[in-house]
Amino acid sequence: FIMSKYLNVSKFEYFHLVNAPYKIISILFYAISIFYGCQTGYDLFKKHQNEIKSIESKNSDFENKMLVQYDELEQGLIEKPRRDPTVPYWAIWNTPSYALKNPSAMIVFSTGQAEQYGYYKKVTNWSTIFDNDLAEEIANPERLALGTLDFGFVLLFLTPILLIILLFNIGGLEKDNGFDKLIYLNDISKKAWLATRFSYYFLIVFTLICFLLVPYAILSGALKNELTSFFTLLATIFLYVLLWTSVFYLINYWGKGSVDQAIKMISVWVVLSIIMPGLFHQITSIKFSTNYMVDYLDVARDQRYEIFDMSTDTLQKELLMSFPMLKNSTYAQDTTIDKGIVNRSISGLVNVLNKKAAVKIEKESELKNNYVRSTLILNPLMYFENKINEISRTDYYAYRRFRENIQNTIDKKIEFILRDTWNREEVDKERYIGYLQEFKN
Repeated sequence: FIMSKYLNVSKFEYFHLVNAPYKIISILFYAISIFYGCQTGYDLFKKHQNEIKSIESKNSDFENKMLVQYDELEQGLIEKPRRDPTVPYWAIWNTPSYALKNPSAMIVFSTGQAEQYGYYKKVTNWSTIFDNDLAEEIANPERLALGTLDFGFVLLFLTPILLIILLFNIGGLEKDNGFDKLIYLNDISKKAWLATRFSYYFLIVFTLICFLLVPYAILSGALKNELTSFFTLLATIFLYVLLWTSVFYLINYWGKGSVDQAIKMISVWVVLSIIMPGLFHQITSIKFSTNYMVDYLDVARDQRYEIFDMSTDTLQKELLMSFPMLKNSTYAQDTTIDKGIVNRSISGLVNVLNKKAAVKIEKESELKNNYVRSTLILNPLMYFENKINEISRTDYYAYRRFRENIQNTIDKKIEFILRDTWNREEVDKERYIGYLQEFKN
């Protein structure tokens, strides 16, 4: 009996929908927006993949070239170049070392910070996690102005607008024409009648989204390699659409007509989608001033040059204090001072300063993130945005893990340089191959 009523109301709603051209056109444009957004994400996904493959290919060619050079040196066919590859410093310098952030297949559905930050980094012993090549010049808002539109934006901002178009006159049309009371005489309550009609449109919107996402999930490999993440995304979308449908249901339940309901729906959308995110962004900006990375710039411009100005014996003492492992090295047991060995170790001291600055910057960012997280209960749109970015691994923490990977590679490079330089090791082909294996991604 209940199912029969539901089917009768759904049948009525179907005729109501097909006889409202503006609703059909809105659904069509919404579907096109989803397609465009997913295609944008897929293009970015392929771009990242192709660039990483290109890097790996170039690295392989360079490694082969270096191995040939070692053969020629050992056979006496060529003289040692100025940057002698048998010296640990230059051997490790010539060891291709890239930190790579391989794109998740879920990036197709939310580009997040992927267009703002780099996804690969050529790492040397002088690198830092805040180098200029890790940030793009154009940020996301500017990219949106240029036409970049991802699925996350479509879902968060356009879905509520579509629902307003589909739902604003549900119940309101009957009130406008004065026959709403007659409907409830047909053995159905107002709550059940509205809930049935709203559920019809909820299913249309959610099913449409799922239908359009599945092909891109297949193309990107998300269904094969990241099935759990994909279903988590669908569950998140379900809750987001349900949230807006529920809010609009309450508005229509207490509404006084189509115009009244439309105005209230638009007002709620403006508050939740524009005013609340803008308000909390402003509060956060006041509470946590913009980090201009003064500590990092201080290291890059001042403290770094102070190290360069130190005498060789002072530098040697600083190195032994900062890297206790060097105390047992061959050079440390020598009473003479070798300026070349000390100079090739300076990057280790600079790295120590960079890491201290990075810890402070990351700590300030974490305090800001914790505050933002505490406001999400009053800022649901930002909650869902952060959740979707987390699923697609394009959020702040995904890039923090990437920075940690870069720092680990820098530390490893410096460790090898210091250890082998202070032990006066000579690099041959076999040792160089060992370096290559250590720095494979």
